[in-house]
Amino acid sequence: MIDADNTTELNMLDAYASEEAKPKPKATINSYRSFGYNLQTAVADIIDNSISAGAVNIWVDYEWNGRDSFLLIADDGAGMNKDELVDALTPGSKDPETDRGENDLGRFGMGLKTASFSQCRRLTVASATKGDNIVYRCWDLDYVNSVQNWILLNYLSGEKFLNRLQKSHQGTVVIWEKMDKLVGKANPENDAVRRIFQQEMEHLEVHLGMIFHRFIENKKLKIWLNGIRAEAWNPFLLKSGSTMLGPEFLGRANTEVRAFILPHMSRLDEQQRKTGQGPKGWYEQQGFYIYRNQRMLVAGDWLGMFTRNEHSKLARLSIDFNNDQDHEWALDIKKSTAKPPVELRKDLYRLGSLAVKESAKVYNYRGTALKRNPDLPEFAFQPIWNAIKTREDGINYTINRTHPLLRQLLAGEENDYGKMNQLLKLIERNIPIETIIYYQSEDPGIHELRTTSPDIDEVTIAFAKQLFDTLTKQGTGSEIAVKQILNIEPFNQYPQLIEYLK
Repeated sequence: MIDADNTTELNMLDAYASEEAKPKPKATINSYRSFGYNLQTAVADIIDNSISAGAVNIWVDYEWNGRDSFLLIADDGAGMNKDELVDALTPGSKDPETDRGENDLGRFGMGLKTASFSQCRRLTVASATKGDNIVYRCWDLDYVNSVQNWILLNYLSGEKFLNRLQKSHQGTVVIWEKMDKLVGKANPENDAVRRIFQQEMEHLEVHLGMIFHRFIENKKLKIWLNGIRAEAWNPFLLKSGSTMLGPEFLGRANTEVRAFILPHMSRLDEQQRKTGQGPKGWYEQQGFYIYRNQRMLVAGDWLGMFTRNEHSKLARLSIDFNNDQDHEWALDIKKSTAKPPVELRKDLYRLGSLAVKESAKVYNYRGTALKRNPDLPEFAFQPIWNAIKTREDGINYTINRTHPLLRQLLAGEENDYGKMNQLLKLIERNIPIETIIYYQSEDPGIHELRTTSPDIDEVTIAFAKQLFDTLTKQGTGSEIAVKQILNIEPFNQYPQLIEYLK
């Protein structure tokens, strides 16, 4: 609403009105093409419109044919009549400050144009409301540049693009042709570009399953890629033993935050580990996940509060806000980045710190507890290496002299304790710290160890049996002995040892 003082000023400025400065089509369109979308974020932006239109099914169909390759997004939503279609295709037709419906995933009213133009030079949209005929309009950027005017075309390059719409009897189809950003002018026989095209589509399937996982899990939406149904990827491994902290409701708008501590990879089976790593891997997927109206915006980022580390990679936190808070969260036009309001940062830092600490506990303790008898006593985890802080805030790594295996070896009658201890000191003093730091700085995820379950070997089994026999001979019950062994490194990595310790 314009106040009275502002109205008076505006009326005064009428006297100074001069030329009308219309944006030049070619320059404006080229700027629309440079908003930083990739294929995955561009398609997700189009799907936002489909969800806002009440779609239950969304089909993403694509075909490789060199420079004539295409991609289309079809839905069975409410559809548009001709006037609504022209308005949707008109740049700047909607005011981002206008109040939106509770379930509206739009923001600036620019996504259809900017997302599409970022990927193609020809955008055609066909639509039909229930009981009405199909209407379509086309933006061809080469034509606009040629005539230097904002002229929509009543043009469709092929009837095949209407198949989905004709079957659903209502909805919208967005068609991308002349996909110069992805395929350029490649010939259909260009196998290198074809492989890139196919890889991008595979990444797209995973991305959509992540961004819209809540809609898919709640059975509100089905997404199909060339007839294959996309599966939801939930980053929080809710069915695999994650621990949830919260929820907490922050600020005036009651922004909801939940912290999830994922189980260590050694406690997951092969399929769970593969699922848990997500599109970018365990190391890259840690951090905050920001949702707006149930739609994921940010997929794992510490928002400048923390740095990614090995010990924090099991921490993932969800943040939920509604579309009436877009301004406070500095939502960008791609809906792929958001910045938390200043008033929430202190609490987000507190919750993030808690999650990082809990992740470190799980990461550093990889033991597998024996669960068949909850009355058995707990045992302290026995690592092979100890990390000891020095006065200069450095870290010395020493071999754990109280480790049961080492203690057993040193107690042997044929061993020279002094010589054995000298050997251990030599090993300790020559840890390749510089090499470890070098490779870690080159690739922070390179030390993401044990992403697959280690195969148990005969030597490990033999040592475990030897220790088991020693404990039982000393009077320790078999169940307690097994539990104690499974709290000792490296046996904690092999829960299947239970089958050998009988």
